[in-house]
Amino acid sequence: MKFRKMRCFVNEIVAFLAKSPADGEWCGWEISRINGSGNNILYRATGHGCDWAVKFTIRDERRRAWREFQALTVLQEAGLSIAPKPILLDESRCAQPVVVQSWLEGEVTAVPPQTDSEWHLLLDHYAVLATVSPQTTSVTMLEAGINFNGIKHGLQHIYAHLQMLPESHQPTILCQLIPAVEKMASTIEQEVEPVLGLCRVDGNTLNFVRRADQWLSVDWENCGWGDPAFEIVDLMCHPAYLDVPWPRWEWVMWQYAAKVGDETAVIRIQNTYPVLLVWWIIRLARFLYEVPRGKDERLVQRPDNWQDDIEQKMERYVERVTAVLSHLPGSFKTI
Repeated sequence: MKFRKMRCFVNEIVAFLAKSPADGEWCGWEISRINGSGNNILYRATGHGCDWAVKFTIRDERRRAWREFQALTVLQEAGLSIAPKPILLDESRCAQPVVVQSWLEGEVTAVPPQTDSEWHLLLDHYAVLATVSPQTTSVTMLEAGINFNGIKHGLQHIYAHLQMLPESHQPTILCQLIPAVEKMASTIEQEVEPVLGLCRVDGNTLNFVRRADQWLSVDWENCGWGDPAFEIVDLMCHPAYLDVPWPRWEWVMWQYAAKVGDETAVIRIQNTYPVLLVWWIIRLARFLYEVPRGKDERLVQRPDNWQDDIEQKMERYVERVTAVLSHLPGSFKTI
């Protein structure tokens, strides 16, 4: 399709969806609303030889639509077919920033990988992503939304989030956990300096499109430069992966290190794992404080049981990080 004609089509469908958000048919387009994240409104628009994902994002300082478009452009420039192709970015003409990209066909499920072969496909995805660096692209990217290049850097994130939470609403367990992480940091004379790579951030299982020979991924709105090994930490700490047993994570760490040719990745993963677990506790506590006060806006309404769900997750994270910290220093094999 010629660029001018495609541009006309994409502007047409974006303008329509911005004013008439609904499923159905319109002017040769088949439109379907795709449920998922609370921070964006997503449609699949098919017609006129096009098959697109049209994503309206919440407007905030993160510039989610811009980050996603830039990431997809970087990957396209690198010749990597692991994500959608970028079609359009518009941050000004609609009430919400919008990014349009090609639609990816494949299986999507909330279930984590179940076999060695499935884990290999997931790790291959991250290993390929790690080959993209600031030196290999001319596209402007920011730092990844959440990415710790070491324990001390992670502590800076923890302190920053703690300042956003009144002391009266801070979980009391943090009085034990944060000093434990600080003690852990004090025992490390010099942390391994990572080589920056492109990090997608947010390892949600629903963000991966599973094909027989390759896994692709969507939802790049938090993407940026960071330590690629921290992507594995992000997986380990994500709520979707909390039931994955520890022996599997040990296997994952070493398999990833082998795929990227960096044995120090294992050290960095083990060091920052407990730090991100503590960060999650603070982030969940912030939800409990901010949501009732209207301080955490979303484009999609939360379910009625959101508070119970967050409280249960907090308990899981407290149990997990307590177990991890109790086995430091050394291996986590008995967790």
